[in-house]
Amino acid sequence: MSSEPLTFRIDKEGDFDGVTPMTLTRGDFQVTGQRYFIKSLGGAAGQIPGDFFGLFTDLTPKLVGIASSSWNPMSVARVVSKEDPDVFREEVDLTPRMTHVAMFPGDRLAIYTRDGSRVCIQLVVTELAESEHVNLALQTPPEAYWRRFRIIRGDGGGFNHQPLNATWEPDWTWDTPTNMLIANEAINGVIPARDLCMYPRFQGCYVSVRYSGIGAGNGELYIVDGHLREANQVQADIKNAAWSKSFFVSHDDLIGLFTPPPAGGTVVCDLELVRVQPGDRLRGRYERGL
Repeated sequence: MSSEPLTFRIDKEGDFDGVTPMTLTRGDFQVTGQRYFIKSLGGAAGQIPGDFFGLFTDLTPKLVGIASSSWNPMSVARVVSKEDPDVFREEVDLTPRMTHVAMFPGDRLAIYTRDGSRVCIQLVVTELAESEHVNLALQTPPEAYWRRFRIIRGDGGGFNHQPLNATWEPDWTWDTPTNMLIANEAINGVIPARDLCMYPRFQGCYVSVRYSGIGAGNGELYIVDGHLREANQVQADIKNAAWSKSFFVSHDDLIGLFTPPPAGGTVVCDLELVRVQPGDRLRGRYERGL
């Protein structure tokens, strides 16, 4: 076990696949100065265990620096916390510049490269003491993530928002491969913004919409107020497969979708949203004199 940083260099003929466990031990490495571990590999390899080949315990948090020998933008490292390699806590680009990730008990480091030739990976691994873990947490603010939704309407009809109809709350299903929420529904109504933003109920969102599969004509987009159900047309010329302009919805607004009938049997609406941080929207409007 070690509490001091250890450095690893792993050379491999061919790419790392991100999946195959690397079942190496200390004895498999050439060791220099008791702190620098070097190994050349052939065959399949891709996941490094959280104990880093038995030189650390898997039960402690760690800070891991990782770099590669290439600037290939298709090569990445992922902190994987479950058996499914597509479910990961963090993903970073692999480049010659050292990038750091935090790993916690049970995590593994999955390495994917797409160089098609010899690859060199370098790692610097340090166990985090309690105070270091606290400092890392304090220096890492919460991130605001965008959200993607997809509504698939397969009844041969187009979207029709009908502002006075009962609100439409789609039954979303999370789709892991696409990282988006998907609903297969054919309902006419307006969607509450709170069903899309999914942030604290008093915060709004910026939204952009895309329709695909529509026939002759353009799609339309409406914001409907939550009290009188009065609709404001945000955009009337959304072309097939083109994203709309961005617009703002508050926490009690409703969103109305409208398209001509589909060219085939199905029309699709994609929505992308990002949270508006407190003050950002009004500050921007104030600066522009709006």
